[in-house]
Amino acid sequence: MGFSPTRLIARVSDEETRKRLRYAGVSVVFVPIGQGLIQVFGLWLDDYTAAALLAAALVAFPLFFANKHFVWRITSGENLRSQIFVFWVTAMLGLSLAAALTYLAERMTTDQSALFRGAAVIVAQILGLGIVWVGRFLVLDRWLFKLAGDTPEPAGEVSCETPT
Repeated sequence: MGFSPTRLIARVSDEETRKRLRYAGVSVVFVPIGQGLIQVFGLWLDDYTAAALLAAALVAFPLFFANKHFVWRITSGENLRSQIFVFWVTAMLGLSLAAALTYLAERMTTDQSALFRGAAVIVAQILGLGIVWVGRFLVLDRWLFKLAGDTPEPAGEVSCETPT
């Protein structure tokens, strides 16, 4: 039998690890889609920064719903609100940093070929999104949510005590 991401996720025993794998899987799907749109729109508009913002506008909502369906599917109400808030904050930070780096890369490669400019834009985008993505996991998941008590709830423990 061939490789199946679903089987890999099913074999992982820790729920937090499965959640992170699903989150990474969603990113693996949407980042190339966004980068492809940036390249196409960048050539069409001759402005990669505007292309990055247009691609972000087109990809942000489907990305949100993919996270909601695949990543946060078993999250409780309060934790779901936290996850949604963190998603939008990190999305805006990531897109802002990626757009700023794209602007710099575009300005630095003005006299270069379209292929070189496109490659510089991809590097700038991945760097900007990557910094925020890693920061989210290192800072928010390990520090902020631990302080807030965002830990998985125990699965239905049975008590031997009888009410009096």
